[in-house]
Amino acid sequence: MSRRWEVIVAEDEPEERPAPRRLSALEVRDQHRVLHDLGPEELAAIILLAEGEPLVRYGEYLDLRDPARANFLAEGSEVVRRSQRIVARRGLAPQLWQALVRGCGEVTGVRRRTA
Repeated sequence: MSRRWEVIVAEDEPEERPAPRRLSALEVRDQHRVLHDLGPEELAAIILLAEGEPLVRYGEYLDLRDPARANFLAEGSEVVRRSQRIVARRGLAPQLWQALVRGCGEVTGVRRRTA
């Protein structure tokens, strides 16, 4: 008994999902002690990476939900997970990055090099 196989091709276009919206640190301020010493203008200038966004190899990042990992370098295979609040150093004013690293140190009790 032979079977005949049919291929069904859907003519519908794939459903496009809107790109995840990037949040600013101002929107998540109350959730992270690292941000408490920063003013509204500074917080508005800190943009978090969106869920699913890839991290650039050797790029420097900070996860607001894991301040002990401040100043980590990406391997290049990571993407932002739903449970993370990632800030990239690239494109951020140096004084804001240093303030974030200092905030992580204050929260964890660890002194870090900020340069």
